[in-house]
Amino acid sequence: MKNLKIFFLAALTLAFGCTNDFDEINTNTNQPEVATSDLLLSTVISNVLGQVARDGYSEGNQVSQHVASNNFTGFDRYNWGSNGLWNTMYENLTEVEIILEQSRAEGAGNTSYEGMALVLRSWMYSNLTDLFGDVPFSEAISGATEGNFTPTYDSQESIYDAILTDLATADDLLAQGQQILGGDILYGGDLTSWRKLANSLRLRYLMRISKRRDVAAQMQQIVDNEPIFESAADDAAMSYPATSNEDSWPISIGRIGGFDARRLSDTNFEVLSAFDDPRLSTWFQKTDNPEEDVFRSIPNGLSEDNASNWNGGAQNQSRLNQALFFDCSNCVRAPLMQFAELSFILAEAAQQGMISGDAQTYYEAGIQGSFDYWNTSMPEDYLSRDGVAYNGALETIMTQKWLAFFMVGFEAWYDFRRTGLPAFIEPGPDNVNNNRVPTKFFYPSSEQTLNPENWQAAVDRIGGDDINVRGWWEQ
Repeated sequence: MKNLKIFFLAALTLAFGCTNDFDEINTNTNQPEVATSDLLLSTVISNVLGQVARDGYSEGNQVSQHVASNNFTGFDRYNWGSNGLWNTMYENLTEVEIILEQSRAEGAGNTSYEGMALVLRSWMYSNLTDLFGDVPFSEAISGATEGNFTPTYDSQESIYDAILTDLATADDLLAQGQQILGGDILYGGDLTSWRKLANSLRLRYLMRISKRRDVAAQMQQIVDNEPIFESAADDAAMSYPATSNEDSWPISIGRIGGFDARRLSDTNFEVLSAFDDPRLSTWFQKTDNPEEDVFRSIPNGLSEDNASNWNGGAQNQSRLNQALFFDCSNCVRAPLMQFAELSFILAEAAQQGMISGDAQTYYEAGIQGSFDYWNTSMPEDYLSRDGVAYNGALETIMTQKWLAFFMVGFEAWYDFRRTGLPAFIEPGPDNVNNNRVPTKFFYPSSEQTLNPENWQAAVDRIGGDDINVRGWWEQ
């Protein structure tokens, strides 16, 4: 009994004696409570570029008519709802805000992380507003810091003003060249490449708003004085390491049925065939019919029955290149912006008299940049072929730009909404949108439930929550 009392006394003494050191003892110094900027940066890049690549492969390619669907054809017929990028973007914008807070912390900040975060934030908000219209921006990420879980919706015009300001700021910050600790899975810590991306994005967004603003002087200033993409080596495109399912090209780990649903569209086939363009064989494969050796396409916007039976059935419809897009887990990349796109932007700007320079030179560089991105050899006479040779027409520029936008998110759709080009994009025969190409997605239904007043104010301002409402820059 005496020994038992001594044991309890010792235990109590030990317990109370350790109370002051409890937090220190139970803190793992090797596991920080707050994720650092390098970890957050790699997570954001992976999550967001990966999601945009998935959506570009499926929905982006369909609405731009690079591919058509022969199964689950609702989206191809414009039977639309919302889009998952709303949640992906806002969830990851929270992480971007943490990077910005850490990079601006007095005595411990890092201007390079701040610049990269501003570039990513600008690109993410541009997609949000281009997909949905007016969206939460100035109050969007204030729930954790200010308890505001019902943010107001900012106008698309004000969001674009902020985006262009932030990208210019990002270039200045990145120019300071402060070393980073890691996390840059896009450019491997090359700050010059990030500066080129920031300024190339500025040119993209200046061109996007050029119907509403005189942007010529700003574009010329960037072209004359700032670093921008110079070749396909500057492409902002995330590679997939493919060490596991989590870091592999997502289509390669999906169902074969989902892959098989995407087919060569009539629109794409007609253009590629007219130019005898070798990208046809890079992107697509001949039919599975053993009795023929040809490519066959299907129209966009067919009903389920019409799509599945077109040309006599699926074996007579060309699929995407299975070796490239399904069998290989790291053969394609997730693009944010390419040198090819920048070249076509500059070609359009020169053709429209917004900047000095030779439109044909920019145009031909864009074509070469697209071939380079896809590791496809451009025929020696390609630039002189009928329909390809530069003729001073904007339609010619926009057709090649459209081809270069294969698999690049929703960029071809944004451009079509801005210019109406290429003019050959038309609603499919079984579309359910009164023969109109949609111009936005519906807001998520959760916004009507969780943020009804601000949702309603935005809907009233833009003219309704309807897939045919046009944004500020396209009016």
